[in-house]
Amino acid sequence: MIKNILCFGDSNTWGLNPVTGKRFDENTRWTSLLNKNLGCGFNVIEAGQPNRTLVHNPPFDGVLNAVSYLKPYLDKHDLDFIIIALGTNDLKKRFNLTPTLIADGLNDLINSIHIYYQQGSTLKSPKIIIASPPKIRITEQYSRIYEEADTKATELSSAFKSVAANNKCAFIDFNSFISITDGDGIHFDDVQHLAIGFKIAQLVQNSLNNC
Repeated sequence: MIKNILCFGDSNTWGLNPVTGKRFDENTRWTSLLNKNLGCGFNVIEAGQPNRTLVHNPPFDGVLNAVSYLKPYLDKHDLDFIIIALGTNDLKKRFNLTPTLIADGLNDLINSIHIYYQQGSTLKSPKIIIASPPKIRITEQYSRIYEEADTKATELSSAFKSVAANNKCAFIDFNSFISITDGDGIHFDDVQHLAIGFKIAQLVQNSLNNC
């Protein structure tokens, strides 16, 4: 039986290239590499959307809010895993959110998933993997948009880890194996995509082995 994995995230899940501003190809994106690393028994559904948030709807783009846009994927697919890789866009200065409030948004999203499967679906609830975004490196390009976000991002990792533990979700901290030292300070380069695709594949396999 094919196992379906939904990768639900922002521009770093979509695969935005920090140099060109375009999308990395399927040989580079961590989501595509995850599928290749896991092999033919898996189907990875790429659901990355630039500017997606956990808490507020970005102006004029309400569909980018995570809670309101996840349900169509749950309706369409029989999922075995949901990987949630969000939080970076919530750190933008204009939202004025603390790490605690962003983590509350993550907790609300997880609760929405649980309620969907408990009350509105006959399908088995999928395993949830929480990915904490890496620390932001403030560059001239994003200095006004992400002012003070580098400090908040460090606290966010700890807050996300607690949410994952409280909800019995698997957790992966991108800070533990990648660092955004080049590029625009926000988006993954090809080397980082490679590392993420490998690490998450390991996490998925370990989760299946421990069933």
